[in-house]
Amino acid sequence: MEVLSQVEIAFWPALADSKKADLEAMPKGYIDAALINGAIRTQENLEMVRLLREKSKLIVAYGACAHLGGIPSLANLYGREELLKAAFGDGWRPGPPPGAPQEDAPPELLPKALPLAQAVPVDYTVPGCPPPAGLIGEFFSAFLSGEMPPPGHVFAKVKALCEECPRTREERVLKKIVRPHEIVPDPEACLLDQGIICLGPVTRGGCSAACPSAGMPCTGCLGPTPKAGDMGLSMVSALASLVRAGEEGEAAIPSENEILDQLVDPIGTLYKYGVPDMPCAKEGEG
Repeated sequence: MEVLSQVEIAFWPALADSKKADLEAMPKGYIDAALINGAIRTQENLEMVRLLREKSKLIVAYGACAHLGGIPSLANLYGREELLKAAFGDGWRPGPPPGAPQEDAPPELLPKALPLAQAVPVDYTVPGCPPPAGLIGEFFSAFLSGEMPPPGHVFAKVKALCEECPRTREERVLKKIVRPHEIVPDPEACLLDQGIICLGPVTRGGCSAACPSAGMPCTGCLGPTPKAGDMGLSMVSALASLVRAGEEGEAAIPSENEILDQLVDPIGTLYKYGVPDMPCAKEGEG
């Protein structure tokens, strides 16, 4: 309420009856800051964010989907036609429903879901799924005071989530990999020490380690630390260094591989929010 008393909401379709025509009628740069959430999945999404870019002084990627592509971008692992047939059956065809006018056709799907920065220039990012209240507060404090950091700033910590996690890390050895539902974890010990894949070592801090504190592993929604870069590759490297089979040299490799093979759904685990930035998922590649 304190924030709302200091701003005027210019366009918020989810809350007010705003139309595209209302946005088109605004002068260029009329909006001081546009907080955009969600991945870019349809042609209509693309048109709207380009229009918002034109009408706004600042564009903020708000949340993991806008920042990284989010969970919807896991669909990028499949072709567009394959997705549509899976959703609507073999009888699916493009265009409006039978007998309906052309304007009733659903928005055209883009070939891939995109994070916001692959569609328009982004000035700032408030990450998270959803963004933690503290990080939202940091953004609005800076914005309303007029003391914004340099463009490109991510409103989260530079250091890894492990730095703020209350759990105790001791073993630094990975002897098995389990899924969260398969064990009742020790409430004080590091989840990764217990074999649960927690992305805390490669994820930005800023959420007070909400998920690990509640007994669930970090899934990386705040995005990778600057040091980590590619979250999946960095986590694979970390896991490889943690595996210890009790043997030395080449004799240990088969046993260590057996441990790593226990990781179910590597892409969904290591790139849960960031499939568009996977090394093999760049635009124009399979």
